[in-house]
Amino acid sequence: MQGFNWNDLRFVLAVARRQSLAGAARQLGVNESTVGRRIAHAEQRLGARLFEQSPGRYHPTEAGRAMIAAAERVELEVQAAEVAVSGADTLAAGTVRLTSVPLVVNRILVPALPRLLADHLQLRLELIAEPRDLSLTKREADMALRMARPSKDARAIARRVGRLDYAVFASSQADPDTLPWITYEEAMAELPQQRWMAEQAVHHHSGPAPVQVNDAEAIIQGVKAGLGKSLLPVAIADGEPDLKRCGKEPAPVSRELWLMVHPELRNLARIRVVMDWLISVFDELTRERTNDAK
Repeated sequence: MQGFNWNDLRFVLAVARRQSLAGAARQLGVNESTVGRRIAHAEQRLGARLFEQSPGRYHPTEAGRAMIAAAERVELEVQAAEVAVSGADTLAAGTVRLTSVPLVVNRILVPALPRLLADHLQLRLELIAEPRDLSLTKREADMALRMARPSKDARAIARRVGRLDYAVFASSQADPDTLPWITYEEAMAELPQQRWMAEQAVHHHSGPAPVQVNDAEAIIQGVKAGLGKSLLPVAIADGEPDLKRCGKEPAPVSRELWLMVHPELRNLARIRVVMDWLISVFDELTRERTNDAK
């Protein structure tokens, strides 16, 4: 590794996390050719290929994975040193990468963003709407909101921040008793809301669902279009003028919301600010749910 430029690690990490030169360039604020040049420079110094290229994607080689792991350790050490040297670390500045399922990102977090960004002008939040669980340990994200008690990323700090209650919703123009269920595809059969709907279909001798999807947003749009009824989060569906809740009985399904943070980042001001914001967002949802129940 003679003559290796440690600053190249930033470029290696950015390509690994974005899986493209263009995405890494946007993250680092440079042009794409600069990223490509720095990766080539790092590979030349190391004498090994760090990435293999497939259409539209960069995938790390075995040597690349080893280098990425080393780069992540260096990154964490630098961040820890910044906190130690600065002492209080009171300024919430820089980038925070937060991931959750698309429905939570699009319908809950994005509408609540103006308040956060108005209070912290130097904060930059990257919201990653992703149905799969990104790894905090591998630094695919800094923070994650999961809809179940975490079973992976054992090193991450986890905290329950709220819950989403579900109820049956249908189009406001339709008779729910005549509607079939709009459900998730078979690969998502273990979701609590999917299991409940499957039980209802068996109990009422319903046939196979005519529409199956892999995304909650698609279910919302299908229900609004009158294609069927489905189990949806009350906090989201109650605000849709084209939807109506079917019955007022207690929610048949609830999903816990868990906030996860990489342990090496928890003392950074920008992380603490985003944590506090997320807690306040879901506290507000809880208060609204309580008021609606009165």
